[in-house]
Amino acid sequence: MKAPTLDELVLSPEPLAVQRHFDARNYRVFRWLLLLVFFLSLGGIAFSADHGEGFALAVYILDAVAGVALFILRGRDLFVRNFRQILILYLFSQLLVLKLATSHARDGGHVPFLLVAFLLLLFRLRASEHLMLYAALWVTAVFPLGWIGVQRAATIDQDGLVLVSVITVTCLATALGVTQLDRKRFLAVWRKEHSRYRERMRMREEIDYARKIQLSMLPQTGPQLDWMDLAAASLPATEVGGDYYEYFKLSDSKLALVIGDVSGHGLASGLLLSGVRSCLYLLEESLAAPEPVFERLNLMIRRTTDKRTYMTLLCAVLDRDSGTMTLVSAGHPPVLVRDGKTGRFEEVGEGAPPLGTFLEARYEPLQRPIAPGDLLIFYTDGLVEARNNHDQDYGDVRLQRVVDRAATSRTAREIRDAVLGDLSNFKGDQEQADDMTVVVVRLR
Repeated sequence: MKAPTLDELVLSPEPLAVQRHFDARNYRVFRWLLLLVFFLSLGGIAFSADHGEGFALAVYILDAVAGVALFILRGRDLFVRNFRQILILYLFSQLLVLKLATSHARDGGHVPFLLVAFLLLLFRLRASEHLMLYAALWVTAVFPLGWIGVQRAATIDQDGLVLVSVITVTCLATALGVTQLDRKRFLAVWRKEHSRYRERMRMREEIDYARKIQLSMLPQTGPQLDWMDLAAASLPATEVGGDYYEYFKLSDSKLALVIGDVSGHGLASGLLLSGVRSCLYLLEESLAAPEPVFERLNLMIRRTTDKRTYMTLLCAVLDRDSGTMTLVSAGHPPVLVRDGKTGRFEEVGEGAPPLGTFLEARYEPLQRPIAPGDLLIFYTDGLVEARNNHDQDYGDVRLQRVVDRAATSRTAREIRDAVLGDLSNFKGDQEQADDMTVVVVRLR
């Protein structure tokens, strides 16, 4: 029977928590009592065998066997669920065995019952259970066993009766008082931890709700454009991540793809992302020329956050008609471009400082030609900086290698899955330290 921890007890209702706490304490005393009674039973078996007392011999043998059986069954679910009832019945049975053991005494047969009265102080039971046990103790100590055929049992004298009665009442009152005091002490700690637990659960529910809101902010499906195939995935390191990506369909032949990363991760990052997302939707019509949008976002982040919070952001405007990709970057990792004809890789998009850094920044557009068959990989730094158990970075070279292997005759979704699968194999069971996002675009 394993003693529950306080963290486990706070999950239980108050009455059940008190019971489980006292049961664990009572079990520790019960184990030593089983051992003590077992050795006393062995002594009783030897004494009864020497004096030819068959009834007493049978009682002591059964008592020893019962103790061994309870010790063996102590870890079973049935024992744990019914421990309190088992304990009460065992204590009642031991009072009867003790009465049998003291039936040979002519004088002082009540002394062992006085010791048992003090022993019962070690248990923490309900008031009714304490009352029943001490009442049974008094009855077995006072009344002889002539009614079951033990003729040598002497009636307790008047002084012994008074002593047993006083000690029984005193120990009963003490047991009730100490149990109540221990109950109050435990509940003071339990209620404090239970309040903390409820607060943690409330915060967890709010964080989970914030996570759901943030996930709903990310695109559920890609834009329906016949000239591109697109797939993306975002893996937050905590409940609320700091990565963001979005598509803005400017026309049937023009798409603005935005990807960003707030410094750190968690609730604060999620709140900033929510603000940036709202601004981007308000300024959606201006994304065809993203430079002014970046300037406004930079000013917004400066005014609404502290100096330690910043955000990298990249906007790529893909234009089928002109065959160009126009990039504006604020400290974000460059776009990995695989040429559809030559198979060569190029990193495009070295930009200005991140948004909100209070550094002098000029957001200059960069234009590059694109053609059907080209493969564009957008990602956040959490992807290439992911580490394995050997403290090695995933890196740009490995990313290019897995994209190159998956590029031939594959859809954007398959390429994305190949990248994530290779990353998972590389990382192993190493804990994810930062949010990771990848967006794969194949031009048709």
